[in-house]
Parts: sequence; structure tokens; C-alpha cells
Amino acid sequence: MRRSIALAAIVAITVLGSISASAAPTVDEREPLGESFEGRPIRVFHRGDPDEIRVLVVGCIHGDECAGVRIARRLRTGRPRSFLDLWILPSLNPDGRAAHTRQNARGVDLNRNFPYRWRRGPRGRYYPGPRPASERETRIAMRLIERIEPDITIWFHQPLALVDASGDLTIERRYARLVGLPLVYLGRLHGTATSWQEHVLRGTEAFVVELPGGVVRPRRARRFANAVYRLVRA
Repeated sequence: MRRSIALAAIVAITVLGSISASAAPTVDEREPLGESFEGRPIRVFHRGDPDEIRVLVVGCIHGDECAGVRIARRLRTGRPRSFLDLWILPSLNPDGRAAHTRQNARGVDLNRNFPYRWRRGPRGRYYPGPRPASERETRIAMRLIERIEPDITIWFHQPLALVDASGDLTIERRYARLVGLPLVYLGRLHGTATSWQEHVLRGTEAFVVELPGGVVRPRRARRFANAVYRLVRA
């Protein structure tokens, strides 16, 4: 009798678990966020379960460092994963990407333009803009991050081939191991996207992954994309 009751309980739990898993509220949608200075669209892709850990991946912020777009594209393919809430922003700087310049169309380094520890600087490769958050692309990213409040944000850069040790070392070290890159502290920079997020959204993690120079081949892009899933599953 007791055995029959136990078996019935196991069957009930299994059935309920199957129903729950099949009914997971996954989404797979695209959202326009706005336009760059020259009118190019900036979009974000939303995939997965909105009730799970929220991860934002940005493929390109500097127009001459856009190998991460291929990783973002990889994350947009296949079935949405039910164990995370994934947001993918392939390129925040489409004007710079079109011109193959680090800066946006106004000559501003977007990763020095965020309004935390912003500092004035001369025009040139790292020009931070005339004031904090002066660029529409910066404000687009800020609005998205403040709205969705990601638990983890990964910004892809090039060409140093490392993961920047700038925040939660446990998370950063694990991602570095998953993709086979060293964990290196790049120093304290001004007006960066990662420092701004961690200042306004306390308890969240934002870090930079510096890809190697050149094109990221499909097999390696798959490894960097899969590492996002494995990071969350851990």
C-alpha cells in the first residue's frame, strides 16, 4: 500500500514538472530602441523567460571593434533558453561601424560618455563628448539598462584578448575560464558603461570581454555565446 502511494506521488510530481516545463513563458521578440545620430536603427532582441536571471549582451560599442556582433547574432539563433532572460543589443554604434571608427558620427567615444566619473578631454580617439550622456546612443543604452535592470551585462570589445577584472571576480573569472581568456585588471577608466551601471544599479554586474583582433570565426563565436548560457546555469 505504502509503495503504491509513493509511486503515485512520483508520477504526479513528474507530470506536474513536465507541464510546468512545457508551459515556461518564453519570449522571442525584437524591439526598436531608437536611431543613431545618422539615422541608423538600434534594436534589441529579447529571448527566454522574463522571470529568470536577466542578462544583457552588447556586441559592439566601438565601431572598429565589432567582432562581438557575430556572437550576438549567434545568441539570436536557435531556440530561446528557458533558464534565462536574455537581451541582445548587437550594435550600439552603427554609425561608427559603418565608418569603421571607434567613435560615433559626432566623434565621441561612447564608452567615455556615460555619466559616472565622466571627465572632460580633448578631441581624439577617446574624446568623451562635450558633457556626460551628450550622445543619443549613450542615452539609448542608459534607458534600456534602467528599464530592464539586467543582473549581468557583458560588453564585447577588441583586441586585447582578455576579460577585465573590474567587478564581481567570481562571475568574471568563470566567464574567462569558459572562453579561455585571462582575467586582467585594466585600470579605472572614466565615463564607462560598466562603471555607470554598477553605480546606478547596485548589486548588478557589468564587465568587458576583450576579444582578440580580427574576425571571430564561427566556432569561436559559438564558444563565447555558449559561455553566456553556461555562466547562468552555473
